[in-house]
Amino acid sequence: MESPRFFQFPRVHPADGESGRVPVRYSFGLFALDVDRHVLTRSGEPIALPPKGFDLLCLFLRSNGDVLEKDRIMRALWPETFVEEANLSNLIALLRRALGDSPARSNYIHTVPKVGYRFVASVNTSQGKPAPATDGGERNASAIRIIVFPFRLSGALNGQEHLAYSLPESVSTSLAELNAFTVRSMQLAVSFDPLRWDPRAVGKEAEVEFILTGMMGPSRAGISVSTQLIAAQDGTVAWSQQWEIAEEEIASVHHAVIHHVVRRLARDAVDTNPGAALAGMPADPEASRMYLLANQLTTRRDLDNFALARDLYVACLERDPMFAPAWARLGRCYRWFEKFGPAEISSGGKAKMAFERAFAINPDLVLAHNLYTPIESDAGQAESAMARLLRRLHSHRNSAELFAGLVHACRYCGQLEASLAAHRRAVELDSRIRTSVAHTWFALGDYERAMFWYGSREGVYLDVLILASSGRERECAAILSTRKARFGMMPDAMNSLEAYVQGDRARGVEVLRAAAAKEEPEPEALFYLARQAARFEELDLANQLLAQSIAGGYWTTAALRRDAWLDPLRATSRFRELLAMADELEARSRCAFLASGGEQILVTAEQRESKEGGRLA
Repeated sequence: MESPRFFQFPRVHPADGESGRVPVRYSFGLFALDVDRHVLTRSGEPIALPPKGFDLLCLFLRSNGDVLEKDRIMRALWPETFVEEANLSNLIALLRRALGDSPARSNYIHTVPKVGYRFVASVNTSQGKPAPATDGGERNASAIRIIVFPFRLSGALNGQEHLAYSLPESVSTSLAELNAFTVRSMQLAVSFDPLRWDPRAVGKEAEVEFILTGMMGPSRAGISVSTQLIAAQDGTVAWSQQWEIAEEEIASVHHAVIHHVVRRLARDAVDTNPGAALAGMPADPEASRMYLLANQLTTRRDLDNFALARDLYVACLERDPMFAPAWARLGRCYRWFEKFGPAEISSGGKAKMAFERAFAINPDLVLAHNLYTPIESDAGQAESAMARLLRRLHSHRNSAELFAGLVHACRYCGQLEASLAAHRRAVELDSRIRTSVAHTWFALGDYERAMFWYGSREGVYLDVLILASSGRERECAAILSTRKARFGMMPDAMNSLEAYVQGDRARGVEVLRAAAAKEEPEPEALFYLARQAARFEELDLANQLLAQSIAGGYWTTAALRRDAWLDPLRATSRFRELLAMADELEARSRCAFLASGGEQILVTAEQRESKEGGRLA
């Protein structure tokens, strides 16, 4: 077989003054640190620090008070060397002694148990501004913003045409694993004209600095793939390469693209581990082919596509059982069948097991953290999901997917303001990302915003519920009939809603009673069912469903207090008991949110909301 051929283009260097020179002087308390002179002083008197101690202090001063994880600090200080954690502990102790600090009384360096350290003193630059975050802090300003376009086809690929979408989608997902990048979604990428687009216009609309694009077609070897990395500011080519490969070598293109993009754009980033992104494709060629085809199939949510995708992921993992992304995406398929599939092909808890395998292989996989959140929340562990995502966000603040997961977990815990703030942060990172914020707005009783954020995508339930809750039963009934045809069957909430808009009270109540008797229904769905029961004026059944919803892990007092469909319940003593229970649980969840550093993660968005007077981001 012919060796891969490639053509290199010159690297584009940023213009002078664009790289952002690090401020030369920091001050905190009685201390001042001069970066250029490599001097730390206390009240003007110099203090001796070894080189690693000086470097560690610089990391803290640039962190904006955010948590620095131990492994990240160790990679930054000893990038090419394996060292024991004791080396870091000794260096922390040395720095604390130099600052007159101690673990018991932390005026400067605070230990975050089992995670890392945080610099807690106020820091100013020589210009009197907060020091810029270069490690562990809010990285959106310095993260490399990039969008990956679907590749254009220049000819038939013998049934492999799906690679034009699934290969760049895999590259995009892999780059999103690295905190050095803010990666725009493929949903945003496909919204641009594939043939006529201007780099400057894309850069402005998508708010990116770089565009990765490419072309695929047939070749003597099998497939020809060419890629270009384009600077959006002026349209110049930062890097370009072409391959002629056999079909089974497609994973090598994925790895090469990741390698070159990281090498050219993020080589000096202290928190960039290319291995995390290079692990985004299976090692086995046939497993790679099946994985990419399955990814393409799941872009359309229907029974046939998800069934075929599930089988492909299973076959992929039979060939490469240590490929974590396939376990995560398989878990998503199983989850889809648990919610929407016929009872005879329900996955019976396989979704949770698939994600457990994904996390066992790669505990830091962003893809798994996001996709697992609804499953963990529906299992009554939304607080754990919220804390898990917040821990990950302390070191991965440029991931829109993690913030999207946080939208869901916070809502289940009744932290609706935090849910909205997480959505705003996700949208700041990727304007086209899909989050579940529509359900949050619904819980707040804002149907207009709920419908806006649910959008015109292929909906399932919330849009028809909004129509019914707004008195538009006829529109709701018309849409439900088309949904029934698409899914083949509908979940209980949709069946009971259909009975309501058709005026069939007996059938609606029958569906609700059957749902209440199920062992493990979803807690948020139970809340929606309780609304239906209250609307049918089945008060005991409504309170029973609400009690099951709260016990199952969904509580939001805003919805309990404001939802008009719950009005018939509010005079009952049982409802008042349930509201008091939800109040207590919501307060507990707030403590968990604060203990996990939620305010530090979302403070920027919350402060902006306050300044803008509550205006929707």
